[in-house]
Amino acid sequence: MSPRWGVLLAVALVAGLIGAPIPREAAAQPSARCNHRSWIAGSVDLCGGVLIYRDYVYDDYGADEGRPGAQSTAPLSNPAGDKRYAEDVNSADLVDLSLRVVGDRLHVTFELNALYNPASTVAALAIDTDNDRSTGGGEWRDLAVRSEGWDVLETFDVGDPATNVIKGHIPLPPGDRWRLQALTAIKAGPVMNVAFRGTNEETTVGTWWEDKQAAALREGDISQFGHVVDVADMTAGVTRPAQETPGLHERVYTSRYTMKPGEGMSYEGRFGRHGDTGRTCEQEFHFFGRYQPYGIYIPDNAGPHGMQLAMHGCSANHASLIDQPGMQQRLGEEVNRIIVNPLGRGPYGYYSDISERDVLDVMRDVHRNYDVDRDQVFAGGYSMGGYGAYRMAMLYPHRFAGLISWVGFTGDCLNGPAQQRNSCPSGAIGNVINYVPNLRHVPSAMLYMGQDELVHMSSWHEMNARFLREGGPYAFYKHPAGDHFTLALADDWSKEARYTAGRTRVRNPGRVRFRTRSFLGNERYNIAHDRAYWISKIEGRRKTFIDINARSRGCGWDPPRTRIVTREGPDPVPWVAEIRKIVGHKDARRRAKLRMKLDNVRQLRIDTKRACLADKRIDYWIQTDGPVTIRFSDGRRLRFDSFGRYSGALKRR
Repeated sequence: MSPRWGVLLAVALVAGLIGAPIPREAAAQPSARCNHRSWIAGSVDLCGGVLIYRDYVYDDYGADEGRPGAQSTAPLSNPAGDKRYAEDVNSADLVDLSLRVVGDRLHVTFELNALYNPASTVAALAIDTDNDRSTGGGEWRDLAVRSEGWDVLETFDVGDPATNVIKGHIPLPPGDRWRLQALTAIKAGPVMNVAFRGTNEETTVGTWWEDKQAAALREGDISQFGHVVDVADMTAGVTRPAQETPGLHERVYTSRYTMKPGEGMSYEGRFGRHGDTGRTCEQEFHFFGRYQPYGIYIPDNAGPHGMQLAMHGCSANHASLIDQPGMQQRLGEEVNRIIVNPLGRGPYGYYSDISERDVLDVMRDVHRNYDVDRDQVFAGGYSMGGYGAYRMAMLYPHRFAGLISWVGFTGDCLNGPAQQRNSCPSGAIGNVINYVPNLRHVPSAMLYMGQDELVHMSSWHEMNARFLREGGPYAFYKHPAGDHFTLALADDWSKEARYTAGRTRVRNPGRVRFRTRSFLGNERYNIAHDRAYWISKIEGRRKTFIDINARSRGCGWDPPRTRIVTREGPDPVPWVAEIRKIVGHKDARRRAKLRMKLDNVRQLRIDTKRACLADKRIDYWIQTDGPVTIRFSDGRRLRFDSFGRYSGALKRR
């Protein structure tokens, strides 16, 4: 457990529970042979002779001068550095630095996360031309830092806000092997960001992968940060992508979506769709630009790997939980999963709207860049992240093999009698208790604490009751003596790892229960919850719940036989569990038969191959509360114009 937790828990307890897309063209890149849209932070590539350093993002907090309570955006998102911008926030946050040899000149390009004013930022490059740290070096002029060895020091202070780039060129320095150093600073103030820090920056003091940077800037000596390059590799056009190593990293991807003003971040943030309601932990976003970071833990084991989402709680960020040895061992190494922690555009996104878009894009980025078994993807999260885990698994059940929710918020503080529900939703978009039937094929491990001061017993007790009535396989762990932070502090995760180990995604179940609602999505960010398994293109007639209960006998539907058992154990504090296990399946003969009960469904589409309904004749029984059109992927269609129960045979021509 990182030491910062003990300092921050009291603050977190006081804090409580927890624009249209503006795509921007990426700055011109020197080579198409390297991946410029996604990278491990701190890495250095050679791409066609161009040296490119790709930095951590939102790590521009300067020196650690020991100021108490210096926050980035929230109590559990503290940086190690405690410098702040007076204006032009995030304008000295280095994204990447590229160096290209052209004739007798060295061309230098610094790309920043934001650059509102062309004269707000200064960038500096130092070159040790003989790669000998015992010669040269000294103070970086008026930048209040020093380092060993450099022979050439150049500063660049005029940028282009249209591209967020500061660039220039200098005479080609002498030497065959250079050691490079670089930084960015506020024009009239301190150094905020140092380059060439490697891929193993630390998150022990802060949570933004800038501990080493903050400590070095406090001492005023950045000699430890640098990169050695053979000049011949640059002049010969060598391509040598950075090699990734197992372990904990920050990864950065390029999003198609931004929020106004389209770049940078805000300490205060922008409220979500509820606006400012005055509640603690309202939906709020802080990080606006196209470059978005996430935490990733890569196990030592060979692939294919599973993927475990570990979404952070309210006021935390993408280093939360994932930076702990227990989680890395239990949910990474022992079950061979890549652990992923999205930032979610800030500490209060509730994994809805652009925060949900971030989770979807992070998952896509992991799939594109790693050997991941898509049948071994697990939702998971803590507190607000537990709400996100429920929400993702319920609204995309066909994507997940299982779910882990640690002290998960349900979307409402009470969840008592029906008339009390949704009376204190905080920043949630939807109460996940309403969507429990969607998890029929997603085994769910839920862990709650009897003395939780933030997610109260009245909230999760109703979740337990709903799973008992309508859920699929599940394990509901109750820890009578624990509070909200017990599981995080214990860093154990053993029983939930065991429960989910070996599970695989159900692809084409015989029965599909799916509830959705249009307000849960967001057209602006291309989010629609309109499919589950072999049913897609779901549309409702009214702005209320859309309910589908469908059965296909085409694949030999095998309804499960289940049994409720109880268990108990000591880890990390004593617990009792209610577990619904599948103990067998009833035999059901294969028949081309479809049965559906539809409420508020205007239309949907059935994939006949995945539902095993490609026969020439399909016997159907449909109950609908109004007009509906059912389209099949092979071109057949059923149309009913009013409420009723309909049966018959659908033949293929």
